[in-house]
Order: sequence, then C-alpha cells, then structure tokens
Amino acid sequence: MRNNFGRVVEIMVSGMKFNMDNYNLEGTVPFDNDTLPNESEIKIWNLSSQTISKIKRGGTLMVNAGYKGDVGLVLHGFISAVQTLRDGVDRVTTINVLDSEDLSKRVLKDVAYTKGTLASSIIKQMAQQIGLPIAQFDLYQDYRYMDGYTASGEVTEIIAKVAQDCRTSVYINKGKLYVRNLRSGADDLFRLSESTGLIGVPEWQESDGAQGYGLTSQLQYRITTASVIDLKSRSFSGRLYVRSGSHKFSRTGDFITEMEAVL
Repeated sequence: MRNNFGRVVEIMVSGMKFNMDNYNLEGTVPFDNDTLPNESEIKIWNLSSQTISKIKRGGTLMVNAGYKGDVGLVLHGFISAVQTLRDGVDRVTTINVLDSEDLSKRVLKDVAYTKGTLASSIIKQMAQQIGLPIAQFDLYQDYRYMDGYTASGEVTEIIAKVAQDCRTSVYINKGKLYVRNLRSGADDLFRLSESTGLIGVPEWQESDGAQGYGLTSQLQYRITTASVIDLKSRSFSGRLYVRSGSHKFSRTGDFITEMEAVL
C-alpha cells in the first residue's frame, strides 16, 4: 500500500513555483458534475510581501500533487481572491481559485435557432461563446428541436438545459467542458482496495435519485469526475462511477481524495 511519505505538491503561479519541500502548503480542490465553476482554496505559509504582491486576482494557478515518482495535475484555474493574514508568528496567504473563468456574467438574450436545429449544434456554439475547449462530446441522444429553440440567460445554464434534453450530463473540469454521461467514455479504471489506497469503510449514500458509496483514498490525482472505480472492500465489491469529490493535501495532515461514487 502506498504510504504518506514522499508527498509531493507543486504550486505554479505568476512565474513562480512553490513546493512542499520548501513551503508549508495546504489545499482543498473540489470537482463535480455540473457547469458551475468549482472554487479551490490554497494556503501558503510565510511568503514575503514582494512575493505576495505578484499573486493577483485573475492570474492562472496550477497545482500538481502526488507522491515521488507519480505526480500529476489536480488544479488549473483562475485566481478569484487573495488574502494574507497573521496566525500567531506565521503569515498565511489564502488563494481562492476557480477551475474556469467566472462565467456567470456570460449572458445571451433571445438567440433564435431555426426549426430542426440539433442540440449538438447549440451546445458547440454556446461553448464557443464562453471560450471553453470541449474535452469530450458524447450525447446519449442528439435532440432535434422541431419548433426551433431560443437561447436566453447564462450560457452555462443554456448548455446544461440543452444537454438535459439529450439525457446527457455536462460539467466543467480543469477549465474544459465535458458533455457525456458518467457511465460512458474512455476513462481510466482504478482498482481501489485497502492494498491500493482505500482508507476506512465505504459509506452507503442515496441522493438525487442515485445510489452509491462515499469513498476516501490516499491522494490520487488521476481520480476526478467520471473516473471509473473497481472497488474491493468488506462492505461492497463492484464498479462505481465518480460523481463528485475533492483532493485535500497538507504537509503533515490530510493527503487524501474523497469521492462520491454512484452505481
């Protein structure tokens, strides 16, 4: 079983790199299956005033995390806030990061599509409107609007509504748009057990009409929305699909991936 020694975290921002060997770092990086940007919280201890001044709202921040010899990207987003406060003799800089630009102000008013327009065409045009690259596009059903369609409101909500007509999930992850269902796609398969990083006992969950388990593992950067889990545990063994979760890292505390995985 992978142990918690050899932890690696690298934070890249404003042309600078901070790693866990030289800085006390903490963070929580959430992921889920909707179009609302997720907001991560990153903390760095005892930066100089000159360094802090270079970290600005709107800048890009990336986080790699894992273990020595196996490290990967867990966050690529845009800084939404920066705050530095005293904590005793320490100075803690907290950086909030959205995993895509704040898209709530991208609004359209009454954009009309002709009769017979396909949902795929609308979704792709809406993605262009907000500048999101499409990482995966696999509609369960490409719905045809026989009476036409009028797009109005927040662009991300328009995309979500059209995808719902196609009985397909849509979400934003690491600054890219995914249009696909959780149980389809070319996702990596993770075999999760006590010997490969499972922590504690899976907890049975029922929410939003779905059933599954709440799982905790040692930090695994590869696990994110729609990851496929082959779980082997005393309470359940079988295949699950990750719907949401978070990566949590620190130098001496949590270094885990928590996830909600559905049947």
